Amino acid sequence: MTKTLFAKTALIISSAMLFLLMFTVVVSSYYISDTNDKASAEELSSLMVLTAKTYATLPEGARREFVQKLKQDNQLILGHGDERLARRANVPSYYRVVAKMISAKLRSPVGVAQQLGKENRYWIDIKLDGQLVRLGIGKPKPMLPMPVMAIAIMLAIALVAIFASLYLMKRITRPLEEMAIAAQTIGRGQKPEPLEESGLQEFSDTAMAFNQMSRDVHDLLENRTILLSGISHDIRTPLTRLALVTEMLPKETDDELQGELRNVHRDIERIVAQYLSLTRSLDTSDTESIVFSELLNDVIAELTFETNQKVILSGDENVVITTSTYALRAVVVNILSNALRYGAGRPVEMCWQSVGDSLEISILDRGPGIPDAQKEAIFQPFYRLEGSRNVTTGGTGLGLAIVNQIARQYDWKIEVRDRIGGGTEVIVVVF
Repeated sequence: MTKTLFAKTALIISSAMLFLLMFTVVVSSYYISDTNDKASAEELSSLMVLTAKTYATLPEGARREFVQKLKQDNQLILGHGDERLARRANVPSYYRVVAKMISAKLRSPVGVAQQLGKENRYWIDIKLDGQLVRLGIGKPKPMLPMPVMAIAIMLAIALVAIFASLYLMKRITRPLEEMAIAAQTIGRGQKPEPLEESGLQEFSDTAMAFNQMSRDVHDLLENRTILLSGISHDIRTPLTRLALVTEMLPKETDDELQGELRNVHRDIERIVAQYLSLTRSLDTSDTESIVFSELLNDVIAELTFETNQKVILSGDENVVITTSTYALRAVVVNILSNALRYGAGRPVEMCWQSVGDSLEISILDRGPGIPDAQKEAIFQPFYRLEGSRNVTTGGTGLGLAIVNQIARQYDWKIEVRDRIGGGTEVIVVVF
């Protein structure tokens, strides 16, 4: 998932937005908190200066009532001057700021200290006209609430930006996904549904060009099939004449020459038959229900008619698959004939099983095997392995290329493995 353009872009945008949101919240919270702290300290320092001045000017009899009211209304406490203070205790910055503001207002030094035994009680000593007025904070400074509204607004902005970006990226990547699917369909030799030629100018132009390319490729493939079929049929006539001429040669004609002519005729006939089989196999509309064991028995009888090689079968005889008979037969014939030809004369095993709606076929031989570096190349036309698969074996080099073309057309899977104990295993999954 994370390998897709949409997923990676969504991850980057979401991460960036969340980081920006967190950064904004932290900075905004710090700024708002700092501003509120300064405003609160300014208000408290003004109140304490006013309280100290008022207390200093009151007559002795009115001070007790003032002290009670002061404590009740403002949570300020008037000290007696004999409180035990922790001079070396770490005073919070807020109270130090309040003391500095009071000192600036009175233009005289102001002390601040924590009371021993009471962690949340801080005293500020103010000197007025030779009098010491000690004011204490009766309760700890309340924590200011977080700016919830600001956080909510920033969160909403971030979410809107994220969803808008994801929507835009989906609009951008969806045509690319559809184009990738269409390209895969073309790669299988099929004609995809035309892409929608609308939307943004760049996408519509690309879709128009892609649709035109798809039509051109489809026409090219159809012309190729028609050309192969026509040439293969046309070659049949001179081949028949060649066979007749070979048989009508005078008896004194060199036997080696006659044998060579027959071999040439046989090889050309085999190539033509393979091309005709390919053109019929590529017609995906020609499908029917096939009992695989019956098709396999016919193929084995055809391939082992003139040999003593054995094919060991293992599978459910009642398995039925719905597909093209020509395509399935061509695949089995070409792979099995290779296994028989290069299997060092030892029995070839064929196993099959139904897996859901698909048919899995395994063909195993005991030949020399195929090097890993050449397991892909063997599906190229006229490709031959060195040594074990040379021209003397009688192969045309087209069998596996035809198998590959059919598999791509029908979206079947083919895998070539090394067989345990030596040899090759070819697995075909028919859908």
